[in-house]
Amino acid sequence: MSLIKQLWIGIILILLLAMGGSFFISTLTAKAYLEQQLQLKNIDNANSLALSITQMPKDPVSLELLIAAQFDSGHYQYIRFTDPAGEVIAERHFQGTTTDSVPEWFNRMLNIAPKPGLAQVQDGWQQYGTIELLSHSSYAKQKLWHSTQQLLQWLLIAALVCGLLGTVILRFITNPLNQAVIQAEAIGQRHFVTSSEPKTRELRRLVRAMNKLSVSVKAMLDKERQKLERLQIASQKDPLTNLSNREHFVNLLDSATVREDHEQDTAIYLTRLLNLAELNQHLGRDKVDQLLAGLGQVLNDVSQGSTDDFAGRLNGTDFAVVLSDTHQIEKNAHRISAHMLDKLRELGIDTQLVGLPLAASSLKTGEPRGQLLSRLDGLLALAEQKGNRGIVVQKPEQTQGLQRNLADWRVSIEQAINHSGIALAEFPVRDHSGGVIHFERPVRLNIDDNWQSAGYFVGWARRLGLLAHIDEHVLSTALGDIKAKNLPYAINVSESSLCDAHFRTRALELLGQTLEFNAHLWIEFPESCAIRQMPLLKQFSRALRDLGCKVGLEHVGLEFTRIEELQGIGLDYLKIDSAIIRDVDNQSTNHSYIQSLCRIGHSLGMTMIAEGVMTRAEQHTLATLDTDGATGPGIQ
Repeated sequence: MSLIKQLWIGIILILLLAMGGSFFISTLTAKAYLEQQLQLKNIDNANSLALSITQMPKDPVSLELLIAAQFDSGHYQYIRFTDPAGEVIAERHFQGTTTDSVPEWFNRMLNIAPKPGLAQVQDGWQQYGTIELLSHSSYAKQKLWHSTQQLLQWLLIAALVCGLLGTVILRFITNPLNQAVIQAEAIGQRHFVTSSEPKTRELRRLVRAMNKLSVSVKAMLDKERQKLERLQIASQKDPLTNLSNREHFVNLLDSATVREDHEQDTAIYLTRLLNLAELNQHLGRDKVDQLLAGLGQVLNDVSQGSTDDFAGRLNGTDFAVVLSDTHQIEKNAHRISAHMLDKLRELGIDTQLVGLPLAASSLKTGEPRGQLLSRLDGLLALAEQKGNRGIVVQKPEQTQGLQRNLADWRVSIEQAINHSGIALAEFPVRDHSGGVIHFERPVRLNIDDNWQSAGYFVGWARRLGLLAHIDEHVLSTALGDIKAKNLPYAINVSESSLCDAHFRTRALELLGQTLEFNAHLWIEFPESCAIRQMPLLKQFSRALRDLGCKVGLEHVGLEFTRIEELQGIGLDYLKIDSAIIRDVDNQSTNHSYIQSLCRIGHSLGMTMIAEGVMTRAEQHTLATLDTDGATGPGIQ
């Protein structure tokens, strides 16, 4: 129960006690007052009647007439005149009926019963008799009933006014408390925010303590992020060019060739700086370092077009970059060569002194890395024979998929979606003891009578604006499977879908209809969403979590240090990119980086899962590096 509800219950109880006590005390006081007044009336009337009888003749007819006249002139229950022996001389009793509107239960609870009035009648010096009379109480009961009703009405009006005033006062008093509650809830969800300190002393101490907690956690995360960035530079980057070093580039390349959601429409470009030793002698080491750094900048800039693009320095003279869209392979090759030439001119280096031949080839899924690099070396040798700016491009094989134009791809993808040509594969994600965390459900489309993985069509679907439509069907299919099997399933949502307002609205509508099953749904976004679409990711992930879903990021680690306010997204898990954990059992280069990454994730309450695990040996090593689970070909 919330504190506001408890305060309201306390206020209502106090009002009930105060007003209820006032009501009953006032009612009982009125009853006692009416009884007292009736008793005084009885005594006064009895004395007055006794005095009148004392002063008149005592014949029976006169006494009867006097008592009858007194009875008829007042509201009496009875008047009785008895002699000293107790014999009745004259008596009158009320015989009629009263229009009594007082409920019977009220009469039983608050019965007005005054004592009768008694007075002695004298005849000279002797007692002649005794007058006893009792006034009728029905009128007093009615008065008490009406006054009680009025009192209750006024108390109810007062209670209503107090409630309205209490609402205003509580709203004023609890406004800083609400801010403290919001901050506490945010901290409970690993959102370490700070709030302004309220004027209320107790709340000020509370908010100040939570602010200190938030600041200390932020400082810890910043420190860990800086450490992670240093580890990333040390283990994955070439210090001079800021490109991926050979080991990390090879891991990225391996990941690209085996990851099924990586676009198959990609190409690799290899360039070589000729005669490096001669350049060092002619230009000097510092100038050559500027040249190498400039080439790294060119390739870094070229690889920023897509999240699937990456560049690296393979050795002292060889540079490589992987770019999507093989239809532009020749154009891209000439563009890269032109950019490198422009960089030489920008640095003031004679372009005739520097040789930068370039080779390009499509990246075939599943092709062994050694075979690929050997083929590129051969192509580069041909480019060298053409001169300093020689370019050799091996165009992709004209498979059926690559022969399609945009219109053909639209027809194929829409037919697959609209004619039940969509399915979800199933791969387990397990903790290190073998238990299932969830099942990954990557999408498959039936194109050309074959179930194609995402890498086959995702690039074209992005260009055609169909990714959001595909993801909507994936979500609907996953929810249907959860209803049928009651198993935890994870689906991928693309950056394009996140940016699509219609998809977000439709997704929330679907999830709003399946609240009892949403706890089994894990929704993951690519790491790029946290870098490029942070406000949208925050808003949408909060809405998903409110509906009971678990939210996470996949392919995490390559650009993790660029994510700002990680604690503000509200994530449940992270999946570490396969390029980082590749061959982790044999190479310790990334061990510290993985541990630091897991430390940040665990401090924010997130489950850390390794992607693309190929062997049991990799999994066993990852278990010692603080990961919580693993998925990939080696996990069954």
